[in-house]
Amino acid sequence: MPDAAAQSAYGLSSVAAQMALALLLLLGVILAAFYVLRRFGPRLGLPLARKNTGLTFEGQLALGPKRSVVLVRFLNKVMVLGVTEQSINLLTEIDDNHDRETDFAAVLEKADPPDSSP
Repeated sequence: MPDAAAQSAYGLSSVAAQMALALLLLLGVILAAFYVLRRFGPRLGLPLARKNTGLTFEGQLALGPKRSVVLVRFLNKVMVLGVTEQSINLLTEIDDNHDRETDFAAVLEKADPPDSSP
């Protein structure tokens, strides 16, 4: 009988080890998927648990200690803000509802028109 008990105990530890290994493997796959989604999701149009408020930070230029100029995009407008320790002021607002690639191509075409003479 001791042999049967030893065999049963060995079988349980083997099953427990396999279950723990499968759980760790599943946890690794979940973490890898989360990393890939977080890293490449915004590029694919899949924001991760963010509300799309339409307000995005475009850039910042420091002018001195605790003073800077900040570009913020809200829907189709780019706002240039002056930020200091005490206040935030709107410097100017730019309408940005055009397609940059189309505009660049149009400007390039105007700058260098095709020559019709041989």
